[in-house]
Amino acid sequence: MKKIMILNGAGKKKGNTSAMIDAFREGAAGSEITEFYLQTMNIHGCLDCGGCGRKEKGSAEPCVQKDDMQQIYAALRVADVIVFASPVYFWDITGTLKTAIDRLYAPLVNKAAGNPKGTVLLMTSGGSTIAHMLDWYANFKDWLKWEDLGTAMNDPDAARKIGESIR
Repeated sequence: MKKIMILNGAGKKKGNTSAMIDAFREGAAGSEITEFYLQTMNIHGCLDCGGCGRKEKGSAEPCVQKDDMQQIYAALRVADVIVFASPVYFWDITGTLKTAIDRLYAPLVNKAAGNPKGTVLLMTSGGSTIAHMLDWYANFKDWLKWEDLGTAMNDPDAARKIGESIR
């Protein structure tokens, strides 16, 4: 059974991104799924203070800031798969998702992220300009050496199939 962590960066709790996540969950039935709806969480931006690099390697609290990222760090440590879910806001992921991703730097630098990860990108967009998102995602997962398990854009059926492939 795979352990999947979903970072939901949508502004609307029950919008199109939620429908993509629901389809993915349906496909990944039987997996242990933890979803974080970032809009309601207290997550501060990275301070670029370097504290994560000075903490003991593998620390359960890799960042000096004490906010809701502690919950995400605990889930990240045991997750096999990370799903990034976001609508396109002004040709990019939402600010809430970007803030959480910036804060993932701490456990990655601190060697507290656990095993290598598989990753999924679920995006929704009212327009057709998504090339920037695909470039960002490709560079991000390549830099981390995480395995791309699939990308779905405005397509719940594709999200469901990605979920099915992970079980």
